[in-house]
Amino acid sequence: MKILIVAATWMEVKLLVDELEKVDERSHMLKVYQLNDNEIDILITGIGTTFTTFHLTSTLREQNYDMVFHIGIAGSLTHELKIGDVVNVVTDEFADLGVEKQDEFLTLFESGYLDINEFPFENGTLRATNLNGWIDLKKVRGITSNKSVGRESSISEIQCKFSAQIESMEGAAVLYVCNWVGVDCCQIRSISNYVEPRDSSKWDIPLALENLKVTVLKLLKDMSVAVV
Repeated sequence: MKILIVAATWMEVKLLVDELEKVDERSHMLKVYQLNDNEIDILITGIGTTFTTFHLTSTLREQNYDMVFHIGIAGSLTHELKIGDVVNVVTDEFADLGVEKQDEFLTLFESGYLDINEFPFENGTLRATNLNGWIDLKKVRGITSNKSVGRESSISEIQCKFSAQIESMEGAAVLYVCNWVGVDCCQIRSISNYVEPRDSSKWDIPLALENLKVTVLKLLKDMSVAVV
């Protein structure tokens, strides 16, 4: 299989890369590795939906892949998840794309600019590929914002408005592109912190990165066995 792993930053894939065999370097953003008989390309897009959409679309136009894995760390909107938990984000949506009124924020769907079921949206959300339980991780809903929320008022607003469990800055963009292009995709995230007034002393990025590496590496190895 030919697999593309997409991450916003090198930090989020560094531990995984240490376990892979490097084969080639297509550019400073796209490098080629191998695990067993599978080619694994790793694309570092940069943070946020704009950079992610552009670089992922450009890559998918030039290369064909059997599967896209979007991986990274994320903040949890609920204490039902623990820091270090690794989750399968099965739906995602843009949380900061819309119209701000005097006392509320309206999404593009609520403001009437976009139909909730206009492709590739389903009831206003974007879906990862249904892999029929092949990924044995807790399934969660995500939201994507171009700002990492850290104010009490902003946190309260998104928790009231969206039924998501995790927040990232790229997830919905990856699902949007992959659905349009027609390539299977999934989003694997490891919880590094809770979405609350910013206090980085409560974060555990090293734990999140280690657990992310272990989980993704196992998924890639399981996929290799399944293909054989």
